Amino acid sequence: MEKVGFFRREVLGLPVCAAVTRAGGDLLVQITGGCAEHIGSVSTAYFEDGERRLETLLLPHHRDDVVSERFALALSERTRGTVAVACGIHYDAPGHEGIKEIVRCTDELLEDVLAEFNSAE
Repeated sequence: MEKVGFFRREVLGLPVCAAVTRAGGDLLVQITGGCAEHIGSVSTAYFEDGERRLETLLLPHHRDDVVSERFALALSERTRGTVAVACGIHYDAPGHEGIKEIVRCTDELLEDVLAEFNSAE
């Protein structure tokens, strides 16, 4: 496997990171952050018969699919390939506004990753 890049942002005083690796023509992305890194969801986006598909495994009591699905869909669309994303970001009681900040941060992190593929083309 070939490492594509490591991307880091900070929100609510803690890092959120994305490690991107190429596995042949596919991508494997690991997103972790906050105060307790873990795996809360795994999303895979791929094309079948010319149509994009998305499958997600979400562990009970987790909401990491919001992030893993955004990354998988955006990167699959950009690369026209299969993308698997494992995501686990945890903050203790961030509140509604804190959650909005975390989502905004992960959107910025996704833009950082997508920019890497713009420059590689």
